[in-house]
Amino acid sequence: MTLKFQLDTLEGVDETTQGMYVEKDGKFVLNIEGLPQPEDVSGLKSKVQELLDEKKAADKARKEAEDAARLEREESARKSGNVEELEKSWSEKYNRREAELNGMLEQERGTLTTQIRDLTVGRTATDIATTLAIPGSAKALLPHIERRLSVEQRDGKPAVVVLDQAGKLSATTLDELKAEFMKDPAFGPLIAGSKASGGGAGGAGSGGGAAFKRSEMTSEQKRDYQRKHGQTAYLQLPK
Repeated sequence: MTLKFQLDTLEGVDETTQGMYVEKDGKFVLNIEGLPQPEDVSGLKSKVQELLDEKKAADKARKEAEDAARLEREESARKSGNVEELEKSWSEKYNRREAELNGMLEQERGTLTTQIRDLTVGRTATDIATTLAIPGSAKALLPHIERRLSVEQRDGKPAVVVLDQAGKLSATTLDELKAEFMKDPAFGPLIAGSKASGGGAGGAGSGGGAAFKRSEMTSEQKRDYQRKHGQTAYLQLPK
């Protein structure tokens, strides 16, 4: 017969076997000499909570003691006419509070700046990439467009501005930026055929709107073009 180490009740257990169990914390466990008994988890949790409460009380008492000591110094300074000590106490209190508020302000400012950029630069870049790119390629074009955009306050409102290649503010408009990407051979395989520029697009014939010749493409651009448009379309591009 197999005996369980712990039972919730001795009901149904024969009297001979019942004598082998002892009650502990509402349970019945085998009374075997030398066998470790189950750990009193409830007691451990209680002790941990007790220690936490003691630490919380100690922290509160220390804070109260520090405040009381500060108030005592201020009162003593008032009575003795020690203006310098009084000003020092108030200055320390002011500086601590100012540091706390500045930290909160910086955190909120950083969050707000990120949100404004996402709603302005992020959305504008996504719109441009979606307009210019062939289906499925907008994501590849997006980071290049985002690097050319920034946001600044104009008349109290956030406005999207265009940066030059060096990342400096420029007078380029969004439409001019679109045209720049459409004419750039490096992005030819990503630009939709109907958006390709001038003679490059016409010379490509049925080659999917590439804005340059095969000889002007890098190895990576050639592979990418063939993967998207097929070998036949690639061979139809001007040499």
